[in-house]
Amino acid sequence: MSAVAFTEVDETLVLLAESRERAARAAKTVASDGGPDHVVAALEAVDRELLALHRCLLEETVFHVPGSVTQLALDAA
Repeated sequence: MSAVAFTEVDETLVLLAESRERAARAAKTVASDGGPDHVVAALEAVDRELLALHRCLLEETVFHVPGSVTQLALDAA
């Protein structure tokens, strides 16, 4: 991966992590303030979805091994 690509991926990962922190903090704040359950649930769901996006981007870029899917398929056969 080029330095430019790595930098862009890294900055995106940081933004996803910061967004997760914000969503988690917002869910706790709304819950402690007695806010509606559906709002808390939505914020918690966003936190989980952002985590999934973070993992996906990390696995498909930084930890990507070219040909690994094909190799796994051959080993499983």
